Amino acid sequence: MRIAVEIGGTKLQVALGDSGGAIVHTVRADSPAAEGAEAVRRRVADLIQEVRAGAADPVVQIGVGFGGPVDRTTGRVICSHQVAGWDDFDLAGWARDATGLPAVVENDANCGAVAEARLGAGRGVGRVLYMNVGSGIGGGFCVNGRLASGPLGGEMGHTWVWDADAGRCAYLEDRCSGWSIARRARRLVAMAPPGQLLALAGGDAEAIDARTVARATEAGDPVATGLLADVAATLAIALASASAVLDPDRIVVGGGVAGMGDVLFGPLREAFAGRVFPPQAGRCAIVPAAMIQQNVLVGGLLLESAR
Repeated sequence: MRIAVEIGGTKLQVALGDSGGAIVHTVRADSPAAEGAEAVRRRVADLIQEVRAGAADPVVQIGVGFGGPVDRTTGRVICSHQVAGWDDFDLAGWARDATGLPAVVENDANCGAVAEARLGAGRGVGRVLYMNVGSGIGGGFCVNGRLASGPLGGEMGHTWVWDADAGRCAYLEDRCSGWSIARRARRLVAMAPPGQLLALAGGDAEAIDARTVARATEAGDPVATGLLADVAATLAIALASASAVLDPDRIVVGGGVAGMGDVLFGPLREAFAGRVFPPQAGRCAIVPAAMIQQNVLVGGLLLESAR
């Protein structure tokens, strides 16, 4: 048996499973991110102990997917853009010391890419480009089920796009992540007449999150609809640029924001079709991830064989 760990910006997950990616048991907790990295590590250690205690067979490895840049050759976290205290942290060493098990560490989006390429929405496809749109934005590229990027590759959230509000370039993550969508929506609703967006948040602009924006778009709220159209267009620019370089056979989009469904994927596909390199048009479908909630964990179970 193996243990897989997901360390995200808002959630922590630990699973027990096998080397084929089959999950037997999962536990989940909110991340104590506001308390810093050490508090996160303590909570992760508790979850690992809980899962391991229920293992009927020996556990032989732990795979960790971390929500931030990771040097996969050393297992060290480069930094976290969301939680203080992770800079240059030896996460592989910590995992080995905490469990006594061989540890493999990877960026969480790369774990998701492996899972989707092998067992999910990219199964049976040669070149799969995966984008994770959640608290942050990441990505991974797999060829025949194996990661094909360099030690620090896949950081799609740090590609440059145009920020019309600021009149300058910004990171994709600053415009289209779940947290960024919520922040932009709160600013926009303060300048607009009351509508469904504010009503669905109970009249409290600070309660607006990305899910509120999706529901308000479905209800026809013009502020939410315009915001989500801009998010889709911006994501399409990043995906079209990546496609021109990597020429994927399929693009898989996962993460919490992908759970919006057609209100995101409809305008995203339309915007992508208008921006993709013309010879690639019609050859590369954009599809939702098959395992939005668990692909990081499944990838964590598969990591050793995916490199």
